[in-house]
Amino acid sequence: MNKKKVAIVLAAVLCLCGCGSSGKSGSGSDKGKTDSAPVTQDTVDKLGLDSFIKLAEYKGLSLTKESTEVTDDDLFDAVDEDLNHYRIDVPDMEIADLFWVTMDFDGKIDGQPFVGGSDSNYELKLGQGTFPTEFEEQLLGHKKGDSFKVTITFPKDHENKDIAGKQAEYDVDITRVSVALGEPTEDWTRQYFNETVDEYMADKQKDVAEKNEKNADDKLRTDGWYDVFGDSDVIQYPEDMLEIWTKYSVDTYGRYAKNYNLSYEDFLTEYGVSEESIENNAKEFTKTYLVASAIMKAEGIEPDSDKYNGKKNELLAGSGYASEEAAVAAGISKENIDMTVRYYLATDVILENANITFASGQGAESGEETVAEEAAAEAEEAATEEEVQTEEVSEEAED
Repeated sequence: MNKKKVAIVLAAVLCLCGCGSSGKSGSGSDKGKTDSAPVTQDTVDKLGLDSFIKLAEYKGLSLTKESTEVTDDDLFDAVDEDLNHYRIDVPDMEIADLFWVTMDFDGKIDGQPFVGGSDSNYELKLGQGTFPTEFEEQLLGHKKGDSFKVTITFPKDHENKDIAGKQAEYDVDITRVSVALGEPTEDWTRQYFNETVDEYMADKQKDVAEKNEKNADDKLRTDGWYDVFGDSDVIQYPEDMLEIWTKYSVDTYGRYAKNYNLSYEDFLTEYGVSEESIENNAKEFTKTYLVASAIMKAEGIEPDSDKYNGKKNELLAGSGYASEEAAVAAGISKENIDMTVRYYLATDVILENANITFASGQGAESGEETVAEEAAAEAEEAATEEEVQTEEVSEEAED
């Protein structure tokens, strides 16, 4: 069986975006490196932030907000996602290519279970390359309620050496067979959305526009953050903070391992996680804390101020928690919450003081308009409209 796809992103549950290897700080440049500074037993409380971080300039950044225009592809993808989620059951039809199959399967090699060989209520769309072709071909022609065996031989060059070249036998139970429509129909939109096709498409257009707007705002925030994060330098790492975030990484991977019925060690091996990557994660989280805290200090934002608490309550509510206690009870650490609040307070400051350019259409080819230019254009339009109205009033008075 192909390895399950899982996004292992060590970021705070409250949507902290300040750490990770995907940002600008980690691509093709030595600036802002997190692995060269020494580690000290001294704490931030003892020595102060200035002994740990050299903060880069965080005001006056030039940033561009991406286009939020809804393209035909955007709308098609959104509708296609709905069509594949809200499917039509066909229990009496034989499974064919592009059908959706919901199944339980239990695989064994030489009579023994193996990692990733079993699952329940697994939803598979045939022909998408998710499962080996040899497996999918043996599903064809079956119906809901069928139970049967599937036998495949893994390729000798399979990435998992433990199963490479070996034969596996699966007990398969088909619990649902369904299909996705090629396009919305009146019956489908009324069944699942209580709307006409036109109403559904209009709402979907609005949903995609809102999603594009949010994605553009999120990217603008992370772009601004990584500009500052990447240009800031860690002078030394506080050991106590590294220990906090190392434990966070270990605990997070431990939960993933449990969810996939793996030991912690097997999970790290299966998904290619090294001790070095865990150490780097801890350093990037620590650097995030230091940079965000330095911006807060420069702006006079205290950790227990009304501004801090207001942002914390806003983020908690946005994540579905009535209070910090409720979030902690759900398994989110107070350090995690504090980090997230600091990140958003810091990036709010960065964006409030940035020179933001808005891309219109699909990018620079369609022209770009800065905030100032947009405001000037609106003012000019208003003045022109007022002038026209004045002329009309004057003409009426003369008449």
